[in-house]
Amino acid sequence: MRTEDRLAAKLRGTGKAGVPTLVLMHFLGGSTREWDEVLALLRDQFRIVLLDMPGFGDSGGVTGYSVAEMADALEAAVREHVKGRYILVGHSMSGKVAMVTARRALDRADKRLAGLLLVAPSPPCPEPMSDDKRSMMIGLLGERHEDDRRRARQYITKSELRDIPPEIEERASMEVLRMNRTAWTAWVTKGSREDWAEFVGVLDLPALVVAGDKDNSLGPEQQASFTMHHLSQGKMRVVPNCSHLVPMECPPVMAALLKEFAEKLAIGANVPEEYLRFIASDRVSPRTREVLEARMQTPEVAAGVLSEQQIATLHAMLARVVPQGEAGPEEEPVLNLTAYVLDRLTHGKGDGWRYDVLPADAQAYREGLDRLASQGFASRDVAAQDAILNGLAAQKGSADARWFEEVRADAAVAYMAHPATLARIGYSGIGVGGAHTPHQGYITIGPNQREDWEPLPAVETGS
Repeated sequence: MRTEDRLAAKLRGTGKAGVPTLVLMHFLGGSTREWDEVLALLRDQFRIVLLDMPGFGDSGGVTGYSVAEMADALEAAVREHVKGRYILVGHSMSGKVAMVTARRALDRADKRLAGLLLVAPSPPCPEPMSDDKRSMMIGLLGERHEDDRRRARQYITKSELRDIPPEIEERASMEVLRMNRTAWTAWVTKGSREDWAEFVGVLDLPALVVAGDKDNSLGPEQQASFTMHHLSQGKMRVVPNCSHLVPMECPPVMAALLKEFAEKLAIGANVPEEYLRFIASDRVSPRTREVLEARMQTPEVAAGVLSEQQIATLHAMLARVVPQGEAGPEEEPVLNLTAYVLDRLTHGKGDGWRYDVLPADAQAYREGLDRLASQGFASRDVAAQDAILNGLAAQKGSADARWFEEVRADAAVAYMAHPATLARIGYSGIGVGGAHTPHQGYITIGPNQREDWEPLPAVETGS
C-alpha cells in the first residue's frame, strides 16, 4: 500500500498493559473528531488509535471507497499502529467495515482481535434506507453548494432533533465540509447497498452494539433485525434520549460503555504491570506476544470431556501438585490450572505419545479421577490428599503412577508457560526480538548480572 493510500491515524494515551487497544472510527461524513469529548472523559486510560476512513477527515485524499477497500485500509492501519490485542470500534458506516474486517481476522485465526464495539452500525446486509432518502442525501451533500455550511449543519442536527452542544455541532459541521464528496456519494449509492451478510456470517467474539432510542434509521429495532444475529456473543445497550451520533450527543454514557467493555476484555490481571509492558515492548516479537497473550486468557471450565465431579477432583488434585497460595492451602490459586488442563483434554492438545499402560489422555483422566473421587479426595484435608498422591507415585510403573506422572507434567507445563510465572521468576528470554521487530540479544551475560531492560523477578528468589 502506498503512503498516500494509508489512513490518517492519531495515537492517544498508553493505557494499562493487558487492556486491548481501542481502534476508533467514525460515521459517514464525519471524522474521528467525533470522539473528542469521549476521550477527554477517559483521560488517557486506554491506548487509542483514531482512524479517519478513506475520503473523510485527515484521510480526505485517500481513495478506495468500497467496503472491501476500506477493510483493506483498516487492516493495514491495524498492522502498522497496533502491537497487541485490539477492539474495533465502528460507528454507522465504519461499523459495517468493522464487521467485515472482523470476519477476515477470525478466518485467519488472528488472536489479537479481542472484540467489537459497534455504535449504530450499518449492518452487513444492504442498509435499510429508502430510495427517497438516498436521493435526498445525494442532493444535500453530493456536490458543493453556496449554502454548504447550512446543509452540513442540517445533516448533523437533523433539523434540531439531536441535542448537541453548539460548539460540538459547529466542529462536526466543519468536519463534514472537509470530506471528499466522491466518498460521500460512493457510500450512499454503493457502499451502503453492498451485501456482506453471507460473508460476515456469525462472528464468535465479544461484541457490544450501542444504539440511541431516538435513532429512526439505525436504532434498536433495526439493529435487532439486521445486526444482532451476526454476533454470537453480542449484547445491545440502548442509550435513552439519544439519536444516531451517540459519542457527540451523550459523551458520558459512551465513555462509560467503552470503558466497561474494554476492561472486561483485559488480560493479565495476575501478571505484574512491569512484565505486561515488557511483553508489549519491541523486544518481544509479534508472534511471541500473541502466544503469551493467548496464554493469559483463561479457558472456560465447563463439563464435557470430564464430569462436574471429575473437574472438582482435578481442581483439588492440581492444588496439591502445584501449590500456588501465598497465605496457605485455603487461598484460591493464582492460576486456574484446571482450566488449562481441561482445555488441553477437550481439544486433544496432546504431546503425541502416551504410556502403553494408559488409554487415550481423556479416558486416562476420567478413570484416574474416578478412583480418586471414590476415596473422597476433594473433601479430605491437605495431609490426607498428599498421602494419597504420594501413594500413587510409589506404585512404580503402574497405570496409576504413569497417569500421575502425566498429570504432574501437564500441570507443570501450564504453570511454567504462563506469563504470571515467567514474571515471578523474572524470565527475560522472550525479549530477543525478531520476526518484524529488531533482532536484539544480550550484552551482559555474566552470572547474576541483568541488563537494564530485563524485568526483575516478581518474588524474592527462592520463595
